Amino acid sequence: MSSLSHHQQIEEGFQTWNLPFYFSKPVVRHLLHFIDGMSSIGFTGKLTEIHALSHHAKHRTTLGHFLQHSPWNESFLLRQSKKHVLRNMKKDEPTFLLLDDTISQKTKPSSQATSPIQATGFHFSHTDGKSVWGHQVVQLMMANQQTAFPFDFRLFCKEQDQSKIDLSLEMIRQVPTFNHPTYLLCDSWYTSKTIIEAAFCKGIHTIGAMKTNRILYPKGIRIQAKQFATHIQPTETNFVTIGQETYRVYRYEGALNDLANGIVLLCWPSDDETLDPKNIRCFLSTDVELTNEQILTYYGYRWRIETYFQQVKGHLGFQGYQVRSRKAIQRFWILVQFAYLFLSDIYGKSFTQTIHLVRKNKFASIIEFVHNSTKHGASLEQIKNELQVA
Repeated sequence: MSSLSHHQQIEEGFQTWNLPFYFSKPVVRHLLHFIDGMSSIGFTGKLTEIHALSHHAKHRTTLGHFLQHSPWNESFLLRQSKKHVLRNMKKDEPTFLLLDDTISQKTKPSSQATSPIQATGFHFSHTDGKSVWGHQVVQLMMANQQTAFPFDFRLFCKEQDQSKIDLSLEMIRQVPTFNHPTYLLCDSWYTSKTIIEAAFCKGIHTIGAMKTNRILYPKGIRIQAKQFATHIQPTETNFVTIGQETYRVYRYEGALNDLANGIVLLCWPSDDETLDPKNIRCFLSTDVELTNEQILTYYGYRWRIETYFQQVKGHLGFQGYQVRSRKAIQRFWILVQFAYLFLSDIYGKSFTQTIHLVRKNKFASIIEFVHNSTKHGASLEQIKNELQVA
């Protein structure tokens, strides 16, 4: 079948990433089938789909065994992914670390289930507005001004001692030190004293959303940000345009609770002439040299991690996987992150462009195969057997 060209590109990419020098031939073959299957139309995360969509010659149970029992070192694949990301960081512009978490929702098993999925639990979903059952992952991405790359992740289990903050600290401390400005971008959950201090120890400034009940000290007076906002007049604000949106912005510089000095931007929609407290949003920057425009522009880059979550859930099976052991889940997630980086690299395009191109070409190759097989007299049954859909 002409889909072999995609196999060939994957194999050539494996050589560039030095995978055959570290992994055995059987492991490389499994990796090839995983990447091929993940990049196929219709993939939702099931191993049976990997088997069928990549035309795997061996029994489908070998894929589950590869994830759960095979003695290959998945940490090497993660290290190679990190090296790839670091090579793509430009030295003449700021580097951004994007920190957030997401939930892979699962069906809660009955109390009689003999082999439930490991490491699951109830986690609050802001999207659903309630607690849902599944896995929660804390993700760290690395970005420049043009694009963002997944860098590291941790599985969060409430039953263990480590909190999401602890897991975040682990990842931040393992980030290499850069010789150019570096910023950690996060929402209000992660804009905490421990996160800010850990980042600062690495020479990293923090820019994050801030809860409106955070304590400020204007002129030495202790007051919540939302209460302080009631004393601000519209004439004290400036208009700041970021992209297509314009905001009214008040800039506070001074002490905060647990922070000796920082910038807090209190923002309202541009048409809010009354500065309604319900419309206020606050953003914190530990870099006091940045302008209002820079702080809000940089914070806007954080949205790329939300886009990444949507892409891996919608295209690479991050939402629909059904492997059960914690080891297999960890390995599957590493393969998802690797596939995201690897496919974009070998095709030289963004992930969105790459996945649509690959799936379009693979679908066209199937049509071509069926057409040529029919011309050469192949029966329907022979075609179905070749495509493994019989």
